[in-house]
Amino acid sequence: MNSDKVDECLYKLEGKIDTLTEKFEEMNVTLARQNVTLDDHIRRTELLEEAIGPLQAQHHQLMGALKLLGVIAAIAGILEAIARILK
Repeated sequence: MNSDKVDECLYKLEGKIDTLTEKFEEMNVTLARQNVTLDDHIRRTELLEEAIGPLQAQHHQLMGALKLLGVIAAIAGILEAIARILK
């Protein structure tokens, strides 16, 4: 009788170990899929970073031109104010 209980416990343990093994295999499959997705994401991100380089240079040029325009407008405003005061 005691041997039957031991055998039953061992059978249950084997079942639980098999269940855990199946779950680990499923997690490995999921992890492999996620790695493929991550690799694709990294590749697309690198391509976008390369493509945005020229846009950043144009952005800096545009910002410099706008700042220059702002300075010119400020100087024109000051000159206009001086001209009105002197009239």
